[in-house]
Amino acid sequence: MRAHGSGLRLDLDKAMELYQRSAELGWPQAMFNLGFMYSDVEGIPQDWEKALYWYSKAAEAGNIMALYRVGVINEEGYGKDVDYKAAAEAYERCLAGGYPKAGYRLGMMHIEGRGFPKSPTKGVKYLVKAADMDSPDAMCQLGKLSLSGEGMVKSEKNARAWLRRAAARGSDEAASILEGME
Repeated sequence: MRAHGSGLRLDLDKAMELYQRSAELGWPQAMFNLGFMYSDVEGIPQDWEKALYWYSKAAEAGNIMALYRVGVINEEGYGKDVDYKAAAEAYERCLAGGYPKAGYRLGMMHIEGRGFPKSPTKGVKYLVKAADMDSPDAMCQLGKLSLSGEGMVKSEKNARAWLRRAAARGSDEAASILEGME
């Protein structure tokens, strides 16, 4: 791939040209790749408007990662005004499609009161859905909430269980919290 330099000389201009042609022919992965090039690739001028356009086109074509990126751009306000409603709608659709990171972000929006009235209890419900899909971030957050009792019953036993699950899935933060509890 020209964008990654795998087997070919790295040529970002050629990669952009090929992704553009493929995207215009309706290939969802090329649409996602164009969005990614505009949002994240060093050597390509960052353009959040174009990134959002191509992520949105890819999302309309069924690419769940692109839909998640649309949510993040709206939640964080990259290159545009923050739009929590649009972010939440994208995350809801991603979560329904089995994408756990969206459940984590949606849960945190409720817990922190971003775009919604602050509701740790509702946030925990989204975190549990994400944790059930193996999100280590959601598991770690549930462990921390179990320690504080925010949005759920305060329980060191439950906290340890959530934190162990998160640590087993690679969460350094969960491992560090567990170490501090010893």
